[in-house]
Amino acid sequence: MKNLSSLALATVALLSLPAAASAQSEAAGVALTTEEATAFIKGKSHSATRLAGGTPSLQFKDNGTMYANNGGSDSGKWRIEDGKLCMSWQRWEYEGCGQLVRVGDKVQHLYPNASAVHLVFNN
Repeated sequence: MKNLSSLALATVALLSLPAAASAQSEAAGVALTTEEATAFIKGKSHSATRLAGGTPSLQFKDNGTMYANNGGSDSGKWRIEDGKLCMSWQRWEYEGCGQLVRVGDKVQHLYPNASAVHLVFNN
């Protein structure tokens, strides 16, 4: 009887794993595909919240150049690589590729090591 109870508990635990994993991935957000990321960025202007401070206005031109104003202005290059937004600024200290993730009605840009959110796009 003890073995039957252990087997029943193990079965319930295994059956609940996919639901727990799904809930966790939904809470963390859904990574944009390369096509979705390109459609979200290319030729678009976005306001964002930079979690380290500031609310930059960003313009991503069709030709891969970008411009931003966050109390000071800068320009640089952008590209989409494997669903990640890669940015290289001329003056600001940022160069790298971070995943774009949809969380609810917002899109977040993660730092390249995915340790934290870099930007939250507000539109």
